[in-house]
Amino acid sequence: MSVQKHYPMQGSKRFETTSMPIVRSFRIDCGAQTATTTSTQIFRKGDMILGFQAKVTEAVTSADANSITLGFTGNRMLSASTTKTSLVVNYVLGPNQTNGSEACPYVLTADDYFDVTETATATGTAGKFDVHVLYVPAPDGVCNSTFKEYVTT
Repeated sequence: MSVQKHYPMQGSKRFETTSMPIVRSFRIDCGAQTATTTSTQIFRKGDMILGFQAKVTEAVTSADANSITLGFTGNRMLSASTTKTSLVVNYVLGPNQTNGSEACPYVLTADDYFDVTETATATGTAGKFDVHVLYVPAPDGVCNSTFKEYVTT
């Protein structure tokens, strides 16, 4: 069985590994979201989430004063709850570092989705986010000759 190897962009074999950090990028359109939590991209048990960032690419609007929270609600890496008046083009969200929600980095103990939670009494009418999640995939149990095995006593 062949092992897929990953190298830093500089190409040095000195840093050979089978599990480089990955940025998973996706777009969220929450223009028709009601007061609910919507799951988007899934991440697997054992993945180590290093962080995320979300940039508003279309201003968030609705008929009421809603707020939005982004992140992993199953494991509490969440952005601050942000009102629509702040969610204008180029506004950036990331894990909230002040209320105990950051849990960053952390290893998923179960599969978990990147969620969008909207608090509102009216459905959203516009709003898009470009999201980047930086993570290290779970070990796949496949090592190669460059890995050293340690036996504990």
